[in-house]
Amino acid sequence: MKTDFFDKIDRFSKAIKTLPGKMGAEAVLFSKERFRSQNWVDNRTHVWAKRKTVRGSKQRQKRGVLIDSGRLMRSIRKIYVSNQVIIIGTDVPYAQVHNEGFKGTVSVKAHKRGTYSKTKKGTGVYSIRSRTERTRTVREKTGSIKVKAHTKKLNIPQRQFLGNSDVLAKRIERMALANMNKAFK
Repeated sequence: MKTDFFDKIDRFSKAIKTLPGKMGAEAVLFSKERFRSQNWVDNRTHVWAKRKTVRGSKQRQKRGVLIDSGRLMRSIRKIYVSNQVIIIGTDVPYAQVHNEGFKGTVSVKAHKRGTYSKTKKGTGVYSIRSRTERTRTVREKTGSIKVKAHTKKLNIPQRQFLGNSDVLAKRIERMALANMNKAFK
């Protein structure tokens, strides 16, 4: 009888020790879900603003709003976990701008921009009938242009993916209660 009681106490203390890590994992999962559903959920759902159409970017229109290479979404992780504090964040420099939004002017340093042209290159494969080499179009760098330093007005809408959320708090609470109930079984 006593060993059963002490066994439950031992399972409960182990569950308490692992709980902060599991809570952090739940928060990271919640933040990454925001990229898939493209919204922020708190008391109500805040749908992210659609991206502006950029000339020649049909491929980008098919992807999620904040997903280009996937770096931002992959960088979300547990930064610090203790018994009282769990910090979720990212080290990507542009994350704060997208999470909070930005409206203002930015100074752009002088730099060089490459110029490109399309040329036909031989593939080394010849057609039997026409006896001509097959070609493919290749984009080649032909030079560069100097761009002077200037200022630029930016208006980046808020697309929150990190922060306090009532839905996240309820999910963490349910997960914690489920773990505690499992420890007492």
